Amino acid sequence: MNIVNMEAFLVAANHDLEFAIAARYWNATVIFEMGNDKHLITIRDGKIVGILSDLGPMEDWDWNFRISGPQDGWMKLLQPIPEPFYQAILPAALFHGFTIGGDFMTFCSYYRAFSRMIELMRLHNTIKPQ
Repeated sequence: MNIVNMEAFLVAANHDLEFAIAARYWNATVIFEMGNDKHLITIRDGKIVGILSDLGPMEDWDWNFRISGPQDGWMKLLQPIPEPFYQAILPAALFHGFTIGGDFMTFCSYYRAFSRMIELMRLHNTIKPQ
């Protein structure tokens, strides 16, 4: 079961001015591992140019960043009004078993773009609010 409608998310992100500003000049490949759901998002010049999902072992995927967490954690993170410490990626990593992989300095440089992606994913969450 996909937690996020990734096609709708892609369209929303590429039409979102806030994401465009936060992601400008960004070129990266990001894995979002949402429990059993795995998505490889390719970003070029601040635009999402592709999303590939569930393509086999992640060890074979080439990526710059990896955000992973348990499925129930993602379900809480993507609620319209998240519980404390599920509002963003960093508190989820500090308190709820999420992990952040890749170059942490670049992650911090584009943290607002990551945060905006999470906000847009919330809008396209396929799970009913808890």
